[in-house]
Formats: sequence, C-alpha cells, structure tokens
Amino acid sequence: MSGAHAASTPRRPFAGIRVLDVTRVVAGPFASYQLGLLGAEVIKIEDPLSRGDTMRYRKGTKPAYGANGMATFYLSQSANKKSMTLDLRKPEARAIFRKMALEADVLVENLRAGAMARMGFGYEDLKDENPRLVYCSLTGFGHTGPKRTHGAYDPVIQAASGLMSVNGTADIAPVRVGAPVMDYSAGLAAAFGIASALFERSRSGLGQYVDVSMLDTALVMMGALVTEAATAQSLPKPPGNRAPAETYGNACFQCADGLISIAAMEPYHRARMWQAMGRADIPADARFATDELCSRNIDLLHAEMERTFRTRGAQAWEDILNEAGVPAARARTIPEALAMEQVQARGVMHTMHDVPGITGAASFPTAPFLMSAGGVRVDSPPPLLGQHTDEILATQGYDAAGIARLREEGVV
Repeated sequence: MSGAHAASTPRRPFAGIRVLDVTRVVAGPFASYQLGLLGAEVIKIEDPLSRGDTMRYRKGTKPAYGANGMATFYLSQSANKKSMTLDLRKPEARAIFRKMALEADVLVENLRAGAMARMGFGYEDLKDENPRLVYCSLTGFGHTGPKRTHGAYDPVIQAASGLMSVNGTADIAPVRVGAPVMDYSAGLAAAFGIASALFERSRSGLGQYVDVSMLDTALVMMGALVTEAATAQSLPKPPGNRAPAETYGNACFQCADGLISIAAMEPYHRARMWQAMGRADIPADARFATDELCSRNIDLLHAEMERTFRTRGAQAWEDILNEAGVPAARARTIPEALAMEQVQARGVMHTMHDVPGITGAASFPTAPFLMSAGGVRVDSPPPLLGQHTDEILATQGYDAAGIARLREEGVV
C-alpha cells in the first residue's frame, strides 16, 4: 500500500456492512467504491451476457486495458469489490439475488427508474422481509417528477442543470466540463446518503429508501449560482478564467511560460499581492484607487498585472505569491498535478502491482479525506468479471456440482 491512506486501525466505519451493488458506468460504481474503501463488503452483480459493466471495456490511451476488462474508468472505482455474474433474466438467478438482497445491509442500484421493481427487486418488494435494508437508487432525474423515466449520463445532466451555460466564455459557452464531474458528485452524494441512512439505522434499527438524482446533485453543487438565479432572478454569465468584476483579484494571467490562477479574494490578499509583484504603484494609481474603480477598470487593471506576470514563469510566480500568503497556482496538466509533493504527501493515490490484466503498476485515486483512525484503505484489486462468483455461491449453499450446473445453464 502507498501513502497516508494505508495507515489505519483494523476497524473501519463500514466493517461488517454488506453492500449488494447493482450499478454500472460511473456514478453508481463510484458510490459503492467509497463504501468499500471504508470497509464494506461490496458484491458487484454483473450481467454475464453483456460481459459486465461497460466501463470495463471503454477504450482509452491504453486499449489493451479495455481488452482485458480493466479499462481505466473501471480501474478507478473498483478496488475492494467482489464480482459475481448473474443473469437476472433467469428465474434461478433472481431467486439467488433475492436471497442475497434479504441478507444485505445495503442495496445500491442505478438502473433506469422502475427496472428493479419490474424484476421484483424494488424497495417495496424487499423492505418487509428485510426491514434493516438501506436501499439506494441513483438515477439521472430521481424517482419522482415528469422526467423520472428518462435516462441520463453526465453530459446530459451538465446540459440540463445549466452547468454548461456557466462554463467557458461568453464567446464559446455553453461548454461541457472535461471531467465527468456530475457522475462523481452524484456518487459522493449517494455514498453520503447511504452513510446517513446507516447512521439512522444504528439508532432506529430500520433501513430506508434513498433516492439520489444527478440533476439535484448538479444544482446543489452550483449552490451560489443557483441561489443567485432563483433569488435575484439573474442569469449567471460564463466567466471563463476570470471571476466577476467585483472580485478583480480572482483571475488567470499569462506568465512567461503558461497560466497562473490567482484568488486574491480578500483586501489583505490583494495588499500582499501588490507587494509580492513589486507593483505598489497599482493601488496608488488613480484609476485603481478603490475597489469600485478596480472593478470599473478591470480590463486596464488586468493588463497591468499581466505585464508584470509575463516577466517570470508561472511556477516562479506561484512560489512568490504563496510565500507571500496569496492563494495562487500555475495551471498544471493532470500528470503534473500527480507529481506534486503535496499530492504524494496526502496519499490520495493508491498504487497496486497485482491487478489482473494489467502489466506493471496501476494507480488510482481513493477518497478525498483522511481519518485519524479506521479510515480509507485498499485491500484488494479491482476484480475480473465474475472472479468471486463461485465463492459467493458457496455461501448461498451451492456445492461444486451445483455451481457447475448454474454455469452450464447460463445462470451465472
């Protein structure tokens, strides 16, 4: 194991919790991944006919990973899980699944609204026999409202929520955010909802239904902009690399070799910034003497600032400004970010050398927090399709002959 995340006490928050994972693509698997990192036993149910989760085979810069069912999208959210194949179109597979669901602490699914209920596995179908079950459904629009039956992926939610309208510049917006931020945000929301329901269960003894909407998540993640639009009836504009004029110290500037992003949000930040830049003349200039004048003359102000920033490289300015107490960072690529000593010190990345289907090391992010005891830990690599089917069936009372029969009949 690597990094600070590896150090923890044996007991983790979700130790002893069994999660039945009927999710695919990104948001749902990411939710169950977060639970698995904190000690839950996560059993991922995959369809043998479709070769399991489609993210296993998504081609990236290393097509061989996808050919082995270990594409990077799958790698990034599948450690600490067990994979079991079940063809839920077959009666015996449904009987196996139902028995497992009645023994589970958590069931998380992200199929289209109503799909689980049509198979007889909706919350209402299970809660009476397993009243402690925490059942989480994660869909694009939730299980209420006129769009509840409509499918959605991250780009659709970025468009529907208004996120694209505030990304980019006035000339090119709407623009999609490059990373699937709504998928991952919804996954975190689902993990938090499940954790909240488990905490309540520890007091009441009863599980409950958790309904997570990606659209709702997007609106929550844009809280200030959504509040402005709803309360002030305003139309937020895409700011590009600069914040609104009233926060004139919050922008990106071209340096000698790249961009630097500065967030001099407070007056003391800006005072320190002028001193670190060697530009005490700027606040002394009549055009920039007050915050109001700076905002009114923001283009002139930024031109003056950039003239100075172009005299050095972005890293040099980051070091100078950070040392002066000004929040700033050069615009990095992802590989450059991963190489930062800060990232390495936090241990957010985990490296494994025993991932099936991968030659050499595989590195992936874990969770965005540290705990002083019993926190995040990676115990096992992402599983191959159906890797644990026999093991799990044995716990359900099947012997070797019975498992062979199930495989021959296409149940698993």
